[in-house]
Amino acid sequence: MTDVSSSSWTAALVVTTINGGEFLRDYHAALLREGLLERVNVIVIPDRKTPPCLYERCIEYARLGLRVTCPTLEQQEEYLRKINLAGFIPYDSDNRRNIGYLMALEMGCEVLISIDDDNYCLPETNFFREHAVVCQPVTEGTCVSSSTGWFDICDLMQVQPVRVWPRGTPYKYHHQSAQISRRSESGRVRLNAGLWLGEPDLDAMTWLVSPVRATAFKDESVLLDPTTWTPINSQNTALHRDLIVSYYFVPMNHPLGTGLIIDRYGDIFSGYFCQACVRHLGDRIRVGTPVADHRRNSHNYLRDAACEMGCIWMLDDLADWLTGLRLQGTTYHETYLSLAAALDDVAERSKGQIWTEATRQYVHHMTACMRRWTSVCQRWL
Repeated sequence: MTDVSSSSWTAALVVTTINGGEFLRDYHAALLREGLLERVNVIVIPDRKTPPCLYERCIEYARLGLRVTCPTLEQQEEYLRKINLAGFIPYDSDNRRNIGYLMALEMGCEVLISIDDDNYCLPETNFFREHAVVCQPVTEGTCVSSSTGWFDICDLMQVQPVRVWPRGTPYKYHHQSAQISRRSESGRVRLNAGLWLGEPDLDAMTWLVSPVRATAFKDESVLLDPTTWTPINSQNTALHRDLIVSYYFVPMNHPLGTGLIIDRYGDIFSGYFCQACVRHLGDRIRVGTPVADHRRNSHNYLRDAACEMGCIWMLDDLADWLTGLRLQGTTYHETYLSLAAALDDVAERSKGQIWTEATRQYVHHMTACMRRWTSVCQRWL
């Protein structure tokens, strides 16, 4: 892969948390180790349940040289009012990370790195320099292509005791036998998805039935063929600033009128939508390193499974449509607007038990939010 050690990029690490910020220790150590304290801004977005000790910890690390921003709830609201987004981003939701994305864009950072507060960087890795691959004009590497159009990124890790698929993979592809081919290729990477040791990012049904551990990264980072897809989340994911306009974390917690709700897949939807734009514009997606240590927060998997089912069902219905979609546009802004229009159209045409009037209303609300997001991002692009 291309060496990024001498490039002059800048980055923002964005995380939302309702915990005490214990992750700051590892990322501060990584920045010291990589010599990047002056290049990286850490943006921590608290929520209503966040304890006061988070603010104190951020002040402590700021004294140690960490360029950390941790806006209070009042400061967040003032920021949203300033950019005409008052009331746009709900409390008690992962959607709050959108505030950090906008702040990173406004700061002029070239690399946006999104993590969860239970993702820790490993001491033997160059966490930030690996993610900076999204700033390179050309990256060379192994490109993977799947006969089914879907690649199981968990196969890049040693996972025991059974094989699993990452959260967000349509279930119709879990049990299809895929022929994977590899070839050397080069391209401009603009989206980089790092993997997770410890507890990989799996859906709740998998955790209930087949809990696993990822013990090592066994392979090499790969480029995805333009016709080969995989879910990309908001954990250990980096993108070039140009893509932020297409990486909106979509609204969740929406009832579908069937006893199901749309929840816990905001990052999965945003990852697929961003991928669609990347592929249309001819840029590349890289998957593999840097690998994070996922020390998963406590979960009630029965409750999580109930919350995820609506999204799982929708994705199984939309997967073939999305991967075959032909978008319009010559910029990420234009392409994302084209995608929003296509989503409105498919919501009206889709049939089946999951496609209630409430589901269609959700999609139309989501696309209205996508359009509003792009209009705000445009002021800094």
